[in-house]
Amino acid sequence: MKRFLIQREMDGIGGAPRNDLNNAGKGSEEILETMRSEGKNIQQEQSYVLGNSIFCVYLADSEDLINEHSKLSGTPVTKISEVTAVIKHNTSFVS
Repeated sequence: MKRFLIQREMDGIGGAPRNDLNNAGKGSEEILETMRSEGKNIQQEQSYVLGNSIFCVYLADSEDLINEHSKLSGTPVTKISEVTAVIKHNTSFVS
């Protein structure tokens, strides 16, 4: 699977209560589980909330799967970027 960084612009998300963020994350994972049960290779690694955006790191076979998840979950996608390399700073090793 490829690694993608997804930006989702959402006004005020940085001030959202943790409970709301937890519930949104659970709903997103339920959709991902359904997609995987259909044989689609997609998973979410982590999300970062800052200001008016959420930045999500996904593993997926294609950008189309990320757009499908966005449509099913009702969460916006502002930008999708494929990660081409990861620099591990604790070892200065590019993987």
